[in-house]
Amino acid sequence: MMNLNVKMISALIKRDLRLFFTNPSGYVFITLFIFLSAGAAFWQEQFFLNNLASLSRLNAVFPVLLVFFIAALTMNVWAEENKQGTDELLLTLPATDAELVLGKYFAVLGVYAASLVLSLSHIVVLFFLGSPDIGLMFANYFGYFISGAALISVGMIASMLTANATIAFILGVVFTGLLASTSVLSGLFGDALKPFIDAVSIRAHFEDFSRGVLSFSAIFYFFSIAAFGLYINIILLGKRHWPKSAGGMKMSGHHAIRAISLIVALVSLNMIFQRFGFRWDVTSEKLHSLSGETRRLLGDLPGEKTVLVQAFISPEVPQVLVQTRSNLLSFLKEIEASSGGKVQVLIKETEPYSDEAREAREKFGITPREVVANTGAMQAVPKQIYMGLAFTCGAEEQVIDFFDKGLPVEYELIRSIRVVSKSERKKIGVVKTAAKIFGGFDFQTMQNSPEWQVVSELKKQYEVVEISADSPIEEQLDGLLVVLPSSLSQEEMDNLAAFIEAGNPALVLTDPLFLETVALSPSEKSGAEMNPFLRNQGMQPKPKGNIQGFMRRLGFNWNPQEIVWDSYNPHPELATLPPEVIFIGEGNRNPDSFNKKLVPTQGLQELVFLFPGFLEMSPSGSYGYEPLISCSEMSGRLNYRQLVQRSYFGVQMVPSRMIPHQVGGVKYTLAARAFSDNSDSTKSKTKLNVITVADIDFISEQFFDIRKSGYESLNFDNVTFFLNCMDWLAGDESFIELRKKRLKHRTLETLEKQVMAYAKLRRDEEKQAELEAEKALSEAQDRLNNKVAEMRRRTDLDEQTKQIMARNIQEVESRRFEALKSRIEAEKDAKIQRSKENMEARVQTIQSTIKLFAVLLPPIPVGLMAVMIFMRRRRREKAGTAVARRRRQA
Repeated sequence: MMNLNVKMISALIKRDLRLFFTNPSGYVFITLFIFLSAGAAFWQEQFFLNNLASLSRLNAVFPVLLVFFIAALTMNVWAEENKQGTDELLLTLPATDAELVLGKYFAVLGVYAASLVLSLSHIVVLFFLGSPDIGLMFANYFGYFISGAALISVGMIASMLTANATIAFILGVVFTGLLASTSVLSGLFGDALKPFIDAVSIRAHFEDFSRGVLSFSAIFYFFSIAAFGLYINIILLGKRHWPKSAGGMKMSGHHAIRAISLIVALVSLNMIFQRFGFRWDVTSEKLHSLSGETRRLLGDLPGEKTVLVQAFISPEVPQVLVQTRSNLLSFLKEIEASSGGKVQVLIKETEPYSDEAREAREKFGITPREVVANTGAMQAVPKQIYMGLAFTCGAEEQVIDFFDKGLPVEYELIRSIRVVSKSERKKIGVVKTAAKIFGGFDFQTMQNSPEWQVVSELKKQYEVVEISADSPIEEQLDGLLVVLPSSLSQEEMDNLAAFIEAGNPALVLTDPLFLETVALSPSEKSGAEMNPFLRNQGMQPKPKGNIQGFMRRLGFNWNPQEIVWDSYNPHPELATLPPEVIFIGEGNRNPDSFNKKLVPTQGLQELVFLFPGFLEMSPSGSYGYEPLISCSEMSGRLNYRQLVQRSYFGVQMVPSRMIPHQVGGVKYTLAARAFSDNSDSTKSKTKLNVITVADIDFISEQFFDIRKSGYESLNFDNVTFFLNCMDWLAGDESFIELRKKRLKHRTLETLEKQVMAYAKLRRDEEKQAELEAEKALSEAQDRLNNKVAEMRRRTDLDEQTKQIMARNIQEVESRRFEALKSRIEAEKDAKIQRSKENMEARVQTIQSTIKLFAVLLPPIPVGLMAVMIFMRRRRREKAGTAVARRRRQA
């Protein structure tokens, strides 16, 4: 092992640091680096549009910025020594070539580290704007440091090749630039060479640190570059000792073979570590941590076939999709890295009309979606955005045509990967009822209706088939879904009950007031949803069966005419909703709102039910009974007849605000489970396992749309609860934990508050303008009415004359009123427009102030340090001059 003289290395470090910090050009370089990095981080408009308290904009250009800064720091390392002739002095020191190189290297590394410390002002700015993730900031700066440490050794090679600092700078840019731009070359050579190109690309490895992930493969990569660069420096410095030949070959050939062998070894090791390396998510929010369930599912994937994930994603997206895009790319990389080669990810930045766009459309049917991009407080322009993914494995294929903001990223990705990797899926049967969730002809609209989104969601994971209960059900199923069983005939109910009692797990959704089609509610006669003219033509459906008897056979007591209401509403923006829209959450003071012992309801945060019923245990006590969801004590119930009135053309809703609501003080159960527990307390010998929810509308289309939209204040778990129940009953709990996972990014909270304050001020100004316009119009109308009334009260005119004069006055005043109305409306519109412009100006002022502050603040510490050092140097020079003058005088 090589013995190094640490004191000699330390002396060389101090010497070079003293030379750098006593030279004004050194401070210029540092100031320029910090200034440019601040501009890259905060001066771009996208920083405010992204609304993230992070250095993502700086991370995007940092490798390029690093190329020029490292070239500037290293250009004088050897070139200046050669130019001044001090290299001969260095080479005569009692130091080895390795010690000389390491001394030079650590000196430049110290300067670079000082530059990074001074640039910590960027984090100060972020703390002023919000609450940045400390773990993410640590990973970012660790990435800055280690990437710079790697490129310094490369820049030193360029400096050793020439005595001219300018040429050394150009060579340094070229050498380091080749490593920083290799990822661009992947577009020239195609996907075949992508793994090799990524293995030698700085940008590809730096992305881990920019996302808050410390990966061993990235650390080893930068260590490899630094070690190889130092090795080349030592070889070139020791060139003066080379013999002409060794073993019949020139020494240059020997060293060339050694260098190439080292390159091959390092690249091979990097590719191995990139495939199997360890990764640590250091973000406070654990933004990129795969759950234990995901890692287990990835480990269980069959190894004989590779799952190919092709992501067609726009390089720039509107603010509303920034976090979704970031999460999506992050989890794709984490899944690929953790899969052990079982999942391969290809991320293709896709612009409209590009080759990637054509491939996405022709191969997978992925097309762009028009998303409104807010470019400021006032402007909003539509933009075509790609956020599609295609999963393929052999002949299996699954496509997500657009990844909406509200979709749980990790869950959607791992579910699609698992589904395409396995040829067999569990089978779910959906009983055919009047709800027509598979789609069908709608007698109300006389049109074909599409299948419900709940069916499309189930098809992503299961084989879903429609089952008829006209005859005994003999289909082999893993789970059964029954929506609106009250619409079935008695024979169908008997066949369905027998199938469920035989031990087939089932999820039953019943509803006392089915808002999707009120005429299908259990209290209405069969065929009430049909066009009355068709009923008169003899098209009579089968009569409904006894729904209460059916529910008792399943272990539940349910009154189809009772509707529950609850006064708990945690959303002020939804205060106008009737109390029959029930919110279930932690704040309703019912600790048993969610059954925390059962898997389907563990971890749920908020559910919404629309005009639901309630469930009780069957009086027979034939089965075990467990409540799943319960409302608060501030609740009550109404009768179906109080909320619905009939007419010849159908049924209509009665506004519930017209109905008195009396609190019953009962925590009504909205969802429950009945099961055979084989205990002495139960009398049944069947193998029952059924979950019943007394509401159907909780899985209506609007909740799937809300889930996709990702409204932060409306983050309901309706879809999650339904899918959890279906998975649990079907015996597949793999995805239940993943659905509950929610990610949160740190935003520019200070800026958000100021913008919201300005937005409120704008709304108040617009409201005031509306009120003033309304008041002015009302006064003008009153004047018109008063003049007409005054004319009609005159006693000196006959009735005919009054009518003629009143009509004339009305016509004249009406024209004046219309002219005045136009002027008032124009003034109102002008005030509203001025309010919008004022808000835009205020927002722009805030952003400009932040930009100015962010760019001017970082160089201040550098300037202060420079002033202090030069003042100290000046004092020493004066003291030295004074001593020399006294000696001469003496």
